[in-house]
Amino acid sequence: MWASDAIETLVLADVDEGAARRLAAEDAAGKAFPRRVDAGEGGALREAMRGLDIVVNAAIPRFNRGIQEAALAEGLDYIDLAADSADPYARSADWEAAGRTGIIGMGEDPGLSNVMARRAADGMDRVDAIKVRDGDTASSPEHPFICLFSPETFVEETLAHSKIWRDGVYETVPPFGALETYDFPAPVGPLPVYSVDHEEVDSLPRFIGKGVRYVDFKLALDGVTVETLRRYQAVREAARAAGDDAAARRAFFASIPSPAALVGRIDGYAALLVEVSGISGGRRKVHVQYALIGHKEASERHRATGTAYMTGTPAAVATLLLAEGRIRRPGLLAPELLDPEPFFPMLEDRGIRVDERITWDPPA
Repeated sequence: MWASDAIETLVLADVDEGAARRLAAEDAAGKAFPRRVDAGEGGALREAMRGLDIVVNAAIPRFNRGIQEAALAEGLDYIDLAADSADPYARSADWEAAGRTGIIGMGEDPGLSNVMARRAADGMDRVDAIKVRDGDTASSPEHPFICLFSPETFVEETLAHSKIWRDGVYETVPPFGALETYDFPAPVGPLPVYSVDHEEVDSLPRFIGKGVRYVDFKLALDGVTVETLRRYQAVREAARAAGDDAAARRAFFASIPSPAALVGRIDGYAALLVEVSGISGGRRKVHVQYALIGHKEASERHRATGTAYMTGTPAAVATLLLAEGRIRRPGLLAPELLDPEPFFPMLEDRGIRVDERITWDPPA
């Protein structure tokens, strides 16, 4: 764990107390304390939060609303890693009135992707397009089909219709739609990517401003993954038509190894890339930012997969910025509403380097 003088006490709450105890045992500073808490129990949530200052919610999004309400009731700041509704900022006025800050979707993507987009947009007079690309070359010799974050969330996102923001309106894209091959920086290289239901496409057109006309999010999916998901979708629809899809769902998710079980057992790289194009000083500008981390490297250095480490670290940095008083804006905030500059040196100190390249076209 990364020690910080800004953090006095860390309560590790999980419905699996054993998992919380194992994690707490890694804290040499003695600041971490495990506790069993069911995220679906409002009273237990409030009791566990009492006396603290910040809640970091790493549960799956369906628990967000209850955890947010408990945090607000206890007068705490709040961070989560993914949104749970079409408008997760609807109660922002309540948080502003309480003088508390809630940061929505502060993981890898959403999260770091939004911060990258904001940094690029700050250097432009007009933003034309924002493209978010999530690439991965993870492979397992044991499991042909793996999920590097919550399997439930991954399957829901990939099988849902997604959206692309184009010229002031949303276009609906079917599952596995808008396929293209995107060339990620080495050692990742070209990968097939698909439009996927994701928070950036909702928040960036709303909060970046500067006339943004196009936003999409595309995720790399290999052939085995796409075929497995298509087959599961067909089985699920057939079971649903028969009146009971619970058994099919249980069997499918039981066959997927947990993301934590993949630590040290997969090869390949995780990559996040954000490409922002627009106009600056009368010239067309394309600003690309990207971060790469190897799964083996992440396992050896951080005891996590690359995906897990790139998801948790931006949330940890945001937590430190809150604890140090460097984020003071109240309300429910998308990550692109924060000052992006403090994030990058803090991320690099923790092993996540964001590289960038900028290209210019001659004046029109």
